[in-house]
Amino acid sequence: SNDEVLDINKNTNIGFDAFVNKGTRAVTSTTTGNLKKFYVFGNHGTAVDFSNVAVTLNGTSWDCATNVPWTASNYYFAAYATTNTSDQITPAYADGALTFSDIVANDASDLVAATASVNNTAMGNATVGITFKHLLSKVSFAITNSSSDYKLTVSDLTFNVLKQGDCVFTNAAAATWTPEGTASALSFAGGNAAKSATFSSEDHLVIPNQALTEVKASFTVTFFNDADEKVYEKPYSNVSLALTSGLWLPGYSYVYTASVSPA
Repeated sequence: SNDEVLDINKNTNIGFDAFVNKGTRAVTSTTTGNLKKFYVFGNHGTAVDFSNVAVTLNGTSWDCATNVPWTASNYYFAAYATTNTSDQITPAYADGALTFSDIVANDASDLVAATASVNNTAMGNATVGITFKHLLSKVSFAITNSSSDYKLTVSDLTFNVLKQGDCVFTNAAAATWTPEGTASALSFAGGNAAKSATFSSEDHLVIPNQALTEVKASFTVTFFNDADEKVYEKPYSNVSLALTSGLWLPGYSYVYTASVSPA
């Protein structure tokens, strides 16, 4: 009898590896450490290789739900992921570009995406590296109590924003957002600040590319003495939020600051 050993190339099928760039900061943000699943699209020429196919972390490697063998071709890939792995958004795809429609920003799930182009003749069946970028922006408030005599409470903190939008993400540029709908209030939990201290709100994910001349914030500040007696209260309404760029950029966190004191 003869014993035959077959030398099989383990990289015959297209494989992936994933990394998430640093971006929006909060417990809901997608990171390299908590990314467990993403969805991939891919094509070479007119041949569609992947169409919203799940790629799942298995130990330290990524398992693709569909096995597709490499050919000597130019490939385009695009992928997306959310913090909530059950969210399968199903964007439109064409030659390495993703188009997301009617995305609603909420704090339950961050949104990241990536593209890659590969000449497999030169690459030699290697694993495709997928580097995700954050597509949403994030905002929060920091309100400083400039009084050394009284404690501060911040309440009724709201923020008028457009909560829905469309996004095009391509291999050649960053995400391009088109906000849509009608602005509505985004509420932040209130809180306290000691004398000469700062109240910092929680973060909220928001749709990028909004003209900040149209974004207004409102809040109420109340000052108390050491006996917890109210000594001063003032509401602030429709405070315009200015930014040098005029627009929120994808993947950026913005902290709006104010300093208040009793009149």
